[in-house]
Amino acid sequence: MTRSPAPNSPPTAEPRTTHPATVVSEAERPGLTRQRILDAALELVDAEGLEALSMRRLGAHLGVEAMSLYHHFPSKAALLDGLVALLLGAVPLPDPGEATWEQALVRGFADFRQVMLAHPNAFPLVCSRPVGDAESLAPIALAFAVLAAAGFNPSETRTVWCALLSYALGCIECEVTGVGIAVRKGAMVELIRSQEGPAFEALRAAWSGDVLEEWSDDLEYTRGLEALLAGFRLQLSERGPAHP
Repeated sequence: MTRSPAPNSPPTAEPRTTHPATVVSEAERPGLTRQRILDAALELVDAEGLEALSMRRLGAHLGVEAMSLYHHFPSKAALLDGLVALLLGAVPLPDPGEATWEQALVRGFADFRQVMLAHPNAFPLVCSRPVGDAESLAPIALAFAVLAAAGFNPSETRTVWCALLSYALGCIECEVTGVGIAVRKGAMVELIRSQEGPAFEALRAAWSGDVLEEWSDDLEYTRGLEALLAGFRLQLSERGPAHP
């Protein structure tokens, strides 16, 4: 015979099953990866500048604690090195077999400029930090291989690379900072055009209205690269075959 529970008696509690607590760190959460952190860091720099980038600010941007980021980057310096690698990795590598050595270098440096102009706030980082990993060396190694195959010896190869890199960084700096635009309009142009006499004749002609209306940063950048390479090609032809 089954007995009914006494009136007003508390309900029988369900048996409890004890499970061990599972602690999942922020770094182990799905989706928090090195690539995601770098992408978010670049996004933050693009929007607010390099000065806004800190581990705490980046963590907030990702919705995680700042300490979580240190599982992927041991320091902010490592994060900055990662950003440089991310930007350089975005530069397409031309196929040397589909172009002359000069065309391959012009194309490579043109692509480099486009990537830098797409991320102007991060450009100073590329200028101030040396390459920190083998993957980031890929475009540099390709350029050196192209120059070596063209006949330049190791010393000449280094000279050509330094000249091209200095030219590219200087041109991009002018575009990023706005200096290039400033010298082609406003007070600078008025100052040049107001100068009289033969000493300023060539300068006045180059800064005339018709010439400035035809100005193209893309074209001027490419012409400069081609002029540098033409000079090095002439040196190469005058020197003759390189000797080991």
